[in-house]
Amino acid sequence: MPAPIDYSKLRIVPDFDTAEWWAAAREHKYLVRQCPDCGHKWFPPIFPACARCGSLKPGWFQTAGKGVIHSYVVVVQPIVGAFIGTVPYVVAIIELDDCREAGGSVTRVAGVMLDDEPEVAIGLPCEVVYEETADPRIVMPRWRVSGSAANVWRFNE
Repeated sequence: MPAPIDYSKLRIVPDFDTAEWWAAAREHKYLVRQCPDCGHKWFPPIFPACARCGSLKPGWFQTAGKGVIHSYVVVVQPIVGAFIGTVPYVVAIIELDDCREAGGSVTRVAGVMLDDEPEVAIGLPCEVVYEETADPRIVMPRWRVSGSAANVWRFNE
């Protein structure tokens, strides 16, 4: 398991577009944006309009917080102070299970894994977990491998 992230070195300020997302994270709920007109889902929640139909009234969809690792990278050089003691750590792109649309598109989110590189592989199932921080207003979603799968793929050096 990677070393802890020093969240005190990050300045996280929820704004108009993300305040509800951060509030949900405090309640251990993982949200993505959803268009009430066409049903399209997207992440991150910072875009104020639906990319599919142009609606300017985005809503929220509460996911189950489960998905499959679509890709990942192992970070070995920290570029943000909060991660200096954490390297190496894995950042994954996760396809959310309950965010697949009829047209075939999926919603993918990025997340820092709680697992070390040897435990992570493309195609493995994972789930969101929540880390409390020193700031009670900020709860950070992280991801962990939650099972096994056939035909997974790992990066080899």
